[in-house]
Formats: sequence, structure tokens, C-alpha cells
Amino acid sequence: MKKIFLTLTALLALNANAIEIKHEMGVATFDKQPDKVVTLDWALTETVLSLGIAPQGIADVKGYNTWVVKPELTPNIIDVGSRREPNLELLTELKPDVILISKHMAPAYEQLQNIAPVVVFTVFSESKQPIESAKNITIALGDLFGKEAQAQQVIAETDLKLKQNGEKIRSASQTQKPLLFARFLNEKTLRVHSDGSLAQATIEGMGLKNDWHEETNVWGFTTAGTEKLAEHQKANVMLFGPLKASEREQLESNALWQAMEFTRTDSVYELPAIWTFGGLIAAQRFSDHITQQLVEQ
Repeated sequence: MKKIFLTLTALLALNANAIEIKHEMGVATFDKQPDKVVTLDWALTETVLSLGIAPQGIADVKGYNTWVVKPELTPNIIDVGSRREPNLELLTELKPDVILISKHMAPAYEQLQNIAPVVVFTVFSESKQPIESAKNITIALGDLFGKEAQAQQVIAETDLKLKQNGEKIRSASQTQKPLLFARFLNEKTLRVHSDGSLAQATIEGMGLKNDWHEETNVWGFTTAGTEKLAEHQKANVMLFGPLKASEREQLESNALWQAMEFTRTDSVYELPAIWTFGGLIAAQRFSDHITQQLVEQ
């Protein structure tokens, strides 16, 4: 009887210490805080790193270092394959305590569940509120990893940075032009980011305006022809870079582009590599680079 009582006591203590986390495809339960973490979504990789956690492995290390950049990865991190098709055999060998994915990888959920508990969080969704989603995800992951204070600090730092950068821009210029964010797909086609994009959410936090109000997809951008920019000639145009030499040459030789008012008034700016589908750290970098460009113009 005493043995049964001790066993029940141990089980109750175990359950009391268990961590339960609700996510977008269910509920995951852990006996203790996960230690070995694998992330297959760059926004979640960024978030985990911002909490001071070094993932065991992530998807596409080279791509992360090229486009996301910050926070920096640890040198010994393991590349577990592409974001769309991770190496399941390698993941099985790694035996992670948890795998983090976005809902865009939902078809792989069951396969990944056979390897380790899967937690699903998505920054970019039909809600079109990426920064609010990123804040909620940061809090949830802070709870999962015992990093609650760090999560609140990252959120507070993001809010403050956006506010202060917006004030810097307003104090540096008496006239506030609206902004337009574009990425060239080719010389005739571009993506313009607005409602639901990280660019839009970032400048809203800075108190700035976007000049583009067309319908957007779940990622927050519209695909349009270059000629559509003729309707937005009084904007400050932010081009997502880095532009290739061939792309610059195309713009310089494009009569329509050269005729635009924003080109003639030197109101075109090139942003460095920023992960436009990232979370709070990406928003901070976005804000810093926008400010740098506009204040130093």
C-alpha cells in the first residue's frame, strides 16, 4: 500500500511539473522544459534565438545567414535540410525534444510528430497582424522554455525601438512622405508590401504611412506591374535589396523608372537583406534601416 501511495505521489508531482502548450494544431505536453530544439521556420528560429536559446538544428543555415542575419546562429548549429523538405532521417538521429514549425508546413505535421513533439506557430496568417502574432508567439515560447522575462524584454525593446525611430524621422523632416516597399521580380514586375506585411506593421508602430492600399495576400504583398508605381510618385520608395548589378542597370536604363518623380527627387532607397517574413527582431532591423535611410538622406 505504501509503495502504491509513493508511486501515485510521484506521478502527481510529475504532472504538476508538466508543461502544456496550446498551439495552432493542438496541444503539446512536456515533462520538463525542452532542451534540444529544432526550428523549421526562420521566424521561429529568430524568436528562439532572441530568447537566448541556441537551437540544436534549423532549416537552411545558409539561407538564414543570407536573409535573416540577426540574431546570429551559433557556429555548431546543424542544418536539417530545406524549410519545405527537412531531412527526416537526420531529424530522427538528432532526437530533438521539440520541433517548431509554422502552419505552412501542416502537411508534414504527422510525420514530424513521429520524431518528436511538434509545436505550430505562424506569424503570417489570415489575421494579417504579423507583429501582434510575433508577440504572442514570443510569450508562448517564453513560457515553454522558461524564458518569460526575456520574452517580455524582447517585446518591450521592439515597441520602444519603433516608437523612438519614428520620432527620429519626424524630427529630421518637416514633410512626411508616405512610404512604398517594393521588391523587383524582374524589370516589369514587382511585389509591393502593405496590409498584413511586416513592413506595414513596422511603420505603423513608427507612426508612418504606407502609400499602397491594394489588396494583398496572406504574406502582405501585391504582385503588380512596374507601371503601377506611376500612381505613387510622391512616395519615398524603399527597395528590398541587395539589388544585383544587373537590376541596377535595368533601372538606370528604364525610361519609365527614370521619369518617375521619386527617381528624379532622389526618393528611392535600397534596404539591405532583411527577412520580410520575420518576427520582432526582423521588425527592429527593418525600423533601424528605414530610419537610417530617411534621417541620413
